[in-house]
Amino acid sequence: MLFYFDVETEGEDPQQDRVITIQFQPLGDDLRPMGNFTVLTEWEWGEKEILRTILQKGVMDPTWDFVPVGNRLRFDLTFLMERGQHHKLRDWTPAEMRRFWYNKPMLDLNSVLVLMNAGRFEGSGINTFVEKGASSEVPSLYRQGRYGDVIAYAEREKEATLALLAELRSVLTTFGNRKRTPRVP
Repeated sequence: MLFYFDVETEGEDPQQDRVITIQFQPLGDDLRPMGNFTVLTEWEWGEKEILRTILQKGVMDPTWDFVPVGNRLRFDLTFLMERGQHHKLRDWTPAEMRRFWYNKPMLDLNSVLVLMNAGRFEGSGINTFVEKGASSEVPSLYRQGRYGDVIAYAEREKEATLALLAELRSVLTTFGNRKRTPRVP
């Protein structure tokens, strides 16, 4: 099943920075949201418990049970992997890590954003294409105890990301239909 997926963290180093929110929402085959938008928060449950919850849903299993859809998923999933190891929730052998990265289905907007930016990595962040606010503000909001603002940011980011995804799906489906080679019977 497809899920919009994102995490917010205290910083960019999973060796010292914690996961502060994990958010997800089921998506239909058309990539439209269905069901509830869930935000697991560190300040309510603790980091270990929110990690345990998302790991139980299968986000880190190389299966189709929980297929993450989002932006910069390698960052999010690597962070979960390292923080999960920190809390001894799961230990990945090199073979398991390799199998995960080779086999885990996911839909990451990151590559499409680079193509939308004329193939340039610099300046290809999602902020270039949507209004959602700067993710760099989230750690400060968290440290100030402005948890409602962290949740509001997560909601804005989801809405902006899914709106961009819907537009991209429409454009790329049209392009794909035009380029698709006919099958020989």
